[in-house]
Amino acid sequence: MKIKIERSQKEKTPKKKKERVITVGKHRKMVLVLWFLLFCSLAFGIYKNFTAIDQHTTHEKVVVKEKIVNTSGVENFTMDFAKEYFSWKNDKEVIEKRMDNLGQYLTEEGLSLAQDMVRADIPTSSEVQAVKILDVEKHSEEFIVSFLINQKVTEEKKAQQGSSAYRVTIFEDKKGNHIVTSLPTMIAKPEKAQYKEKQVESDSEIDAKTTEEITEFLETFFKIYPTASEKEIEYFAESGAIQPINTNLKLVELVSPVYRQKGENIQVSIMVRYLDDASKVMNSFQYCFILQKLRNWKIIDAY
Repeated sequence: MKIKIERSQKEKTPKKKKERVITVGKHRKMVLVLWFLLFCSLAFGIYKNFTAIDQHTTHEKVVVKEKIVNTSGVENFTMDFAKEYFSWKNDKEVIEKRMDNLGQYLTEEGLSLAQDMVRADIPTSSEVQAVKILDVEKHSEEFIVSFLINQKVTEEKKAQQGSSAYRVTIFEDKKGNHIVTSLPTMIAKPEKAQYKEKQVESDSEIDAKTTEEITEFLETFFKIYPTASEKEIEYFAESGAIQPINTNLKLVELVSPVYRQKGENIQVSIMVRYLDDASKVMNSFQYCFILQKLRNWKIIDAY
């Protein structure tokens, strides 16, 4: 007889999974520190944005004050020297006196070089009639002075008028004393400037009636103007626009008036011819006015 023994198997219980535990507060201090640093960085950035200097738009303005140099002393010295240097006579005593006088202006070396300029047997005489200063340049303690002389040179009975331009170097000490450190060197004479006159014509928009009114107004004004008082001028012009000249001139004619529209006003450019009763000279004067019409025409500006 078989005996069957049954063993009861223990029920297997499933293993419980470990639950994930989140710890709170362990890194709290670190987080606060990071937030504090972030806040400080942001605050510093905003502060720098408002207080920083924009170097691209900041410009330093340097004001250079020009020092006014008084050149009257060196100019007078140069003119006196030029008159002495370029004047002589074909006379031994005059030539010797010239050299003595030049000793007041020149260095020893300059005086030695000037000795050969005018010989004892020179056949000419020279007279400086005028000296004109052209330019003065300041270089430390020295001045470069350019000047023009008008000179009359005579040989026997023949005289010639001429002009020449020169440059000379003048030294000035702290006391304002001067000495010539280089003999005059000839330079080019100044020439007449090239200038092309602008031809200005009257505006075609200004009608004939207006032109006639202005012409009559100007004729009346210029007739009384030479002897008019300030009160009489105020009838024709705004106060201060025209000053009295109080002289004896007689109006001859108005020449080539040009009328230009300037907004509601009229600009007038005109040549006026006067006869001077005292000298009998015919003078031509140029005027430019701004005229305005209210009830009558009136000069509101003159230049």
